[in-house]
Amino acid sequence: MRASRMGGADLVKVTLLVTSLLLAWGGASPAPSATPGKEATQQADLGSSIRITSDAVESDHRMKWLEFTGNVRATQEDGVITADRIKVFYKSHGDPSGAATTVEKIISEGNVRIVLEGKSKTAVAEKAVYTADPKVLVLSGGGPTVWSGNNVIRGKKITLFLAEDRTLVEGGESTQVDATFFTEGEKGLAE
Repeated sequence: MRASRMGGADLVKVTLLVTSLLLAWGGASPAPSATPGKEATQQADLGSSIRITSDAVESDHRMKWLEFTGNVRATQEDGVITADRIKVFYKSHGDPSGAATTVEKIISEGNVRIVLEGKSKTAVAEKAVYTADPKVLVLSGGGPTVWSGNNVIRGKKITLFLAEDRTLVEGGESTQVDATFFTEGEKGLAE
């Protein structure tokens, strides 16, 4: 359970490890493939890569986590997450090298900002917890807010059930959910 600070060679290993982490925010696992007359080989369906930059990274391979701290920026395709810290929990599926093959959970804390789909969707909160199975993202702290185009919704806690394309926004004891939606046409809902 010993955590270690990383330097040069270890940072290269982490870069390769993080690149193989599959955040769709989901994951992929190695799939064997066999060719007649040839030895079976392992091929990983790597999906799209993730690039994470930060001031520091710490890892614990026994506990299977990586923690990026200070000016953290994670990018994948057209999505970007920025935060003060991002901690990634993973499974290695018996790989002797301990390399991650599946992301289990991602916890982002401090000034969390998530931008998706070419800046058309944005979420902000103090904390974001993504659980890969069942693909749920929970935003909390700091008045979590989600924008989609001009539409905006705020609450004490916002839960996005990504696999179900469903969202739950909860108010607090002294605050209600606050939503502003724009409709098409001049007469809005009455039309």
